[in-house]
Amino acid sequence: MDEKDILAGRIRDLAQRTREREYMTHTGFLTPAEQALALQLLREPSMAGTKYMLEGGYPEADRRLIVFLPDRMEEDDPEADSVIACLRVQPRNARFTDHPGHRDYLGALMNLGITREVTGDILVGEDGAFLFVLSELAEMIGRELTQVRHTSVDAVCVPASECTATLKKELVTGSIASERIDAVIGMVFHLSRSASKDLIGQELVFAGGLPVKSISYTPRAGESISVRGHGKFIYLGTENRTKKGRLIAKAERFV
Repeated sequence: MDEKDILAGRIRDLAQRTREREYMTHTGFLTPAEQALALQLLREPSMAGTKYMLEGGYPEADRRLIVFLPDRMEEDDPEADSVIACLRVQPRNARFTDHPGHRDYLGALMNLGITREVTGDILVGEDGAFLFVLSELAEMIGRELTQVRHTSVDAVCVPASECTATLKKELVTGSIASERIDAVIGMVFHLSRSASKDLIGQELVFAGGLPVKSISYTPRAGESISVRGHGKFIYLGTENRTKKGRLIAKAERFV
């Protein structure tokens, strides 16, 4: 049994448990590819009527989990929002910090013996980081996470609204022959059309969390596009044309 079959079995089991026993269940944090697989499964006729929501702790989250809701609950129910906790991690002495990066924080979490599905996105700021984790393990992580790289740190739970670190984005502008997804990807990541087509053929391109399976796909303005191995961007659409009739496209690329 491969990883896809295992994930599919897990999704079916959690959804059935919620329907039959009328209590909330949830997956661990999923990658965009895992989310796409889960959403495809949840759209099958056999899963009709399943109530669920995708949640990552903040709107632009990359790693998200699926929360299965019993009929008595709605998405704005406080219980549904309690699945994810936000930890603020700061150096104990700012004068002696070596400014750890994303990989350092992830490594420190893995050193606690927890699995990757327990942790969501890690947002690194100028004076520390914000970690999104499963609420059930937040207290333990806050207690045990005392060092990141060579820096002594304190980790405390805070409301997600207090997260001041943001994903950095840069504006990318270029000319494209059409708004087909392969042309847009090539413009954003400076790839040839053939390289972009190969990525799509390998199902490494995701739009709105779902895999793009055709080079003729046209992204919508404001849509989130993720390309495994290259990064993620928000497509902003086009404006004006060049003298040769090419479209001027814009996107915000996460850096």
